[in-house]
Amino acid sequence: MASEEGIRLRAIRTKVADTDATTAGRDAYDGEIGQEMEPVTPAGRMFMQPNLSCCIVCIIGFKNGINVAAMKKGLEETIVQHKRFSSVMKQDENGSKYWVRTKVNIDDHIVVPPASAINPESSNKIEDYAAELALALPFDQSRPLWELHILNVKSADAAASAIFRIHHSLGDGISIMSLFLASTRSVSNPISLPSVQPLSTEGLNSNERRAGSMYYYFSLFRWTCITIWCTLVEVGKFLLLLLGVKDSQTPLKGSIGVGRLAKSISTANIGLDDMRIVKNAVGGTVNDVFLGIVSSGIRRYLQQHADKLAIHSSNNQGNHPVYGGTKEAVAARISIQDKCIDVLRIRATSLVNTRTQPGLPELSTMMQGGSQARWGNSIGYVLTPLCMKKHDDPLDYVRKAKETIDRKKCSLEAIFTYWSAQLILKLVGAEAAVNMSYNALVHTTLALSNMIGPLEEAMFFGNPITDIVPTVFGQPQV
Repeated sequence: MASEEGIRLRAIRTKVADTDATTAGRDAYDGEIGQEMEPVTPAGRMFMQPNLSCCIVCIIGFKNGINVAAMKKGLEETIVQHKRFSSVMKQDENGSKYWVRTKVNIDDHIVVPPASAINPESSNKIEDYAAELALALPFDQSRPLWELHILNVKSADAAASAIFRIHHSLGDGISIMSLFLASTRSVSNPISLPSVQPLSTEGLNSNERRAGSMYYYFSLFRWTCITIWCTLVEVGKFLLLLLGVKDSQTPLKGSIGVGRLAKSISTANIGLDDMRIVKNAVGGTVNDVFLGIVSSGIRRYLQQHADKLAIHSSNNQGNHPVYGGTKEAVAARISIQDKCIDVLRIRATSLVNTRTQPGLPELSTMMQGGSQARWGNSIGYVLTPLCMKKHDDPLDYVRKAKETIDRKKCSLEAIFTYWSAQLILKLVGAEAAVNMSYNALVHTTLALSNMIGPLEEAMFFGNPITDIVPTVFGQPQV
């Protein structure tokens, strides 16, 4: 049983005993360069298609300035040793694609931009630079598909920052974060890895699990029926989405080609203690609070946007100093706007980890493969409707979010979307599977995902980390 303080990741061990703490980030694969070949996973082939070519961008803030030479040496001894970060994608005469190990020149993957590349007048220098990576040239296919940008520029929270740009075909957030954290150390105990969140164990309680109990069998039967029903309902909604049931057109709704347009990155710090107070008030989870915040925030944004439209459309329609006309007319117009927003269809595609083992697994276990811990892209889509109805009590947004998430937890929608994409890819090809995923994204308004990090202060090659900000570019959404 994991303690409340969290669990600790196991250091990655190589076949040769490590003599230095920094080399504990190596993986268990040591074959000769060019001799190891591994088929590209179906999800990896999907992310290589032009319509769905996505990149993970992760900003890492540091308390101290970054020593470029030390960073290169540390990467060579840890992350570069992983097979995905030292392989290139090759195609054989039959069209099958493989990962082939290659020799990595670390200088090809480290980018130190000149001072002219950073806007000195911007209050978000690091975020603006990271957002510009959305428009960067595609990766050179003759090299492993990743790079690290080092910016020794002070920001609000950090003395320096490093920005990873990683092609999504290399792995999903769970894989990348597990690899990254396995290369870090705890600040309080530099010889150990940082603690992470204990794995959740949801399901039937101990009394319900008691074999031979009639209540156990009744609960199991009831849970099975609920799961089947919720799965059928949610899968039916997902199929309607693929058939063309789109979200309402709003300023937040993207269009074809939006994935390659300029982006901006905004961050906000929300105290977990405050979120726990809210979740306890409604009997929910942190994810319920997060979805409630998103729903309320989007509704308020749309209301503000509607007010601006009203200003532009009524400047010459009366004597009211703002809207024109009488105050009663303004109130009636706002009431109509509220009713229009209430009925908007706004949904998010939530990305869910489909591995049997939740949370951040021990990387040494993940690298051994198997159904319990798979390296790569093991993610499914969950169609999540957002509540746009106006509520006077802000907690009602969280309560509505809790109803939605509870219903999703009872379904196998994420498993269905993951395996259906894999099946379509194997039977029909990558283009059909990409079209399925592309339609799921382009017909919805936004994508939601979250990623857990360490529970204590961690350091990367001796430099304490102040913040970790991951995001994804390339999807057909704003």
